Amino acid sequence: MTHFPISHIDDVLPHIEGRNDFVVAHKDGYSVIDYVFAGDDTFAHPARIECRGLKFAPSGAILARPLHKFMNIGQTPETQPDRIDFSRPHIIMDKLDGSMIHPAIVHGEVVFMTRMGRTDVARKAERHLTPRLVASCRGLLEDGVTPIFEWTAPDNRIVVRYGKSSLTLLAMRDNRTGYYWTRDWVVKAAKDMGMPAVRIHPSTHTSAADFLACARAIQGAEGFVVRFDDGLWVKAKGEDYVLKHRAKDGISMEKNLLALVIAGGIDDVLPLLDEADATAARQYAQDVEVGLSATAGAIKRLVASNDNLSQKEFALTVVPTLKPAMRSVAFMARSGMDAREVIRARIAANTSSQAAVDDCRILHGATWKHVA
Repeated sequence: MTHFPISHIDDVLPHIEGRNDFVVAHKDGYSVIDYVFAGDDTFAHPARIECRGLKFAPSGAILARPLHKFMNIGQTPETQPDRIDFSRPHIIMDKLDGSMIHPAIVHGEVVFMTRMGRTDVARKAERHLTPRLVASCRGLLEDGVTPIFEWTAPDNRIVVRYGKSSLTLLAMRDNRTGYYWTRDWVVKAAKDMGMPAVRIHPSTHTSAADFLACARAIQGAEGFVVRFDDGLWVKAKGEDYVLKHRAKDGISMEKNLLALVIAGGIDDVLPLLDEADATAARQYAQDVEVGLSATAGAIKRLVASNDNLSQKEFALTVVPTLKPAMRSVAFMARSGMDAREVIRARIAANTSSQAAVDDCRILHGATWKHVA
């Protein structure tokens, strides 16, 4: 596999012109080209495969070249298991569960970047920019080579929990040709930088199908990346990780978790979460139910204390004194409906956005504190 040669931003722009699946962002001292979603033909051209956080200097010259876009086994026709020959020379690397980080020189300073540039995540990773690492990165970048790292940390958690903040050297690329340095050179560079190189695993697999079955069975890790000597890269994730990622992604937003709680589906998700996430979600569910019951009790007492009023009198004199989210609940309870069920229905109808959740928070009083 020969990677698309890139010396200048103009080498790439014609291949993404008029497409809404890519973005070109001009920032302070550099520009970024990145894909924003993957359509059927997003990566049909070799230039677009490289648009995964390409960085360019104000002059248009290429500044840094992170990992190209590569696929899961079985994701595309070209990556079907029966089309991948595991007898070809290759290495199997850990797929770490963090953020891809690479350095770049901006305004004369070595800084870290994610795909979209010097983001908050990249700035946090800069805690690892020691004088030794800065010197190594500067030398490589000035020679037209981008070292590519994975940053894992307790405060940069995706699914897998890491006990400390770490940088791991994944690869090094020639900015112009896209050539990946060999494993031996990556190990040597990592040693010079004072950090580990990504771990590799011995390959005893006779086929892609055999490898995929083993990869899917792993626990407590994201998966693996297979790098063939001829340039093909593919990845495979553990089913345990995929399920947990979906579950964690779902509960990362309160509206999703609240909808699960109200629908009675929280017990189906808890086994897919790690202990800390499960404990937090379980506590939130309990707080919602306790708060909901308390509100239902208050509404019942309000209705009982005004049972001398007609429905119309209740609507005109009592309902207007309540908070907006409570008014329809009180009115419907006064008409004979069960207060608890009315509250549950109202909450369920208001989980489409965080704003809607906030508007109805008075009905249960719970607050989701997502575990980082």
